[in-house]
Amino acid sequence: MKSPVTNDELTRFDALYHQLIKADFDSEVEYPKELKSLTTTDISVLSVAASDPQIMIREIAECLRIPNSTLTSSINRLEKAGLAERVISRRDRRSFSLIITEKGRAVQQMHLDFEKDFFGLILSRLPSSRERTDLMNLIETILNDGRRAEGGGESYDERL
Repeated sequence: MKSPVTNDELTRFDALYHQLIKADFDSEVEYPKELKSLTTTDISVLSVAASDPQIMIREIAECLRIPNSTLTSSINRLEKAGLAERVISRRDRRSFSLIITEKGRAVQQMHLDFEKDFFGLILSRLPSSRERTDLMNLIETILNDGRRAEGGGESYDERL
């Protein structure tokens, strides 16, 4: 049985969370200028579309759990930037797929490279392999508990 979360725990977590968000990691890992004009949703849409060239637009919305209006706005920005293109789906000619352009693939690779460097920096702040494993196990516990509460069964990695 879970113990209730205390006000002290909430206060400490709130402070730590905001410190992490505000931490200046730019001096150690530079965020690519090509990514600065993209929103988190734009990057997520690129990532999902890059992982499955046949994915239909409605499947992207389902995967990311975002409304169609949010996805449409993101796709419009990606198309305007020359990173993606809507095309009629080969699987279902009544639907559209999202194709990532060469420029979009390059930007997606920059994002992956940045994440690798950034996550490496974060993990390197923990002195031992055991502490890094503990952190990842705790994050998995948080994610898995949330899926159980939602009634979902697939793992976080399976959704991306």
